Amino acid sequence: MKNKFILVTTGLLLCFAVVHFSSCKSCKKEEPAAVVTADTTTSSFRPPNTIDLPHADTSLIPFLTIVLDAAFDASAKKDYTALASLVIYRGPDSLKFGYDVFNVKNKYDKALVRITADVFNKWNKDLQSREYARVFEMGQPDGRSMPVMEVIFVYPKSMDRKFFGFLLINEEWKIADVTSYL
Repeated sequence: MKNKFILVTTGLLLCFAVVHFSSCKSCKKEEPAAVVTADTTTSSFRPPNTIDLPHADTSLIPFLTIVLDAAFDASAKKDYTALASLVIYRGPDSLKFGYDVFNVKNKYDKALVRITADVFNKWNKDLQSREYARVFEMGQPDGRSMPVMEVIFVYPKSMDRKFFGFLLINEEWKIADVTSYL
């Protein structure tokens, strides 16, 4: 009985202490609200998930389009020699890497050009239209600037976007890189 009395008394005292101290006006000092000013000079009204890259010379679009159309035509015709002359070498030969085109007389080069043609043909299968959207520039480690053209492939029930990078080789634009993501 004595234990029950001690428990009840302790419980009541605890409840009183919680209620008293939580309602104490001196314990509830509120800090004044801080005024936060928004800096509107740097705000961006750009939609989310957009790429913020510098723009290149849009007058390049017709020239780069000619190169891409020729590459797609050569792929469709399985003209590997023509396609090889439009694609910059990306292989183990460090002297040619990025500064020359593929050579179909070389077995390794021909295999890569054939694979590239197959991929280009896959992208153009059931294609309704191909839109050359925009051009922007990306710097290269060797100091050159690479114009990149965004190409949108429109299919009956979907769309796909690819980025084609170009470099000048012997005063002619050649395809240097192709990617789906930047």
